[in-house]
Amino acid sequence: MIARAWILVGAVLLLMAGEASAHPVFGITGVRGGLLHPLVVPSHVMSAMALAILIGRQPLGQAMVAVYALGLVAGLCAIAAAYVPTLAEEALLLLAAIAGLLVAWGRPLPWVVVAPLAAAAGLAIGLDSPPEAISIAEANLTLIGTALSGTAFLAVLALLASRLRRDWQRIGLRIAGSWISASAIMVLALRFAGG
Repeated sequence: MIARAWILVGAVLLLMAGEASAHPVFGITGVRGGLLHPLVVPSHVMSAMALAILIGRQPLGQAMVAVYALGLVAGLCAIAAAYVPTLAEEALLLLAAIAGLLVAWGRPLPWVVVAPLAAAAGLAIGLDSPPEAISIAEANLTLIGTALSGTAFLAVLALLASRLRRDWQRIGLRIAGSWISASAIMVLALRFAGG
C-alpha cells in the first residue's frame, strides 16, 4: 500500500513538472524555503525516491544515507562558494535513472557501487539547488534548510523501504524503481532533443 502511495505521489509530481528552479518555493525564502525545496522539485524527488529505495534494500543502508548527506553538503558548499554548475539537473536525472534500474534489478549490491551513487546524487542535488535570495545570509539559511530536508527526506524513505519485506511489497518497490527510471530517461530524451 505504501509503495502504491509513493508511485502515485511520483506520478502527480511528474504531471506537475515544470521548469525546475531554486526560486523561493511558494514565495517562502530562508530556512523554510530550503526545507521545502527538495520536496517540490520533481527531479530531486525522483532521484531521492529511487536512491532511498535502493539504499533501503541494502545491508549498509543507513551508512549510505550519511554518504549521501556528505555529497549534498559538498554540493551546497560549492553553491555557497559561487560555483555555477552546468548540466547538474541532467546529471541528477541520469543518476535517478541508474538508481531506478538498480532498484528494478532487485539484487543486493556491494557498498562500492551504492556509495559513489549516493555521493554523486547528493552532490548533484546540492549543485542543482542554488537559492535566489536577496542577501547572502538568507541564501545560506536556504542552503541549510535544503541540506536538512534533503537528508531527512532520503533517510525517512530509506527507512520505509527497508521495512517493506513481503514479496508483493518488494515487487511494488521494483516497479516504482522502473517507473522512476523510465520517467528520468524520458525527461532526459526530451531535454537533449530540444523539447
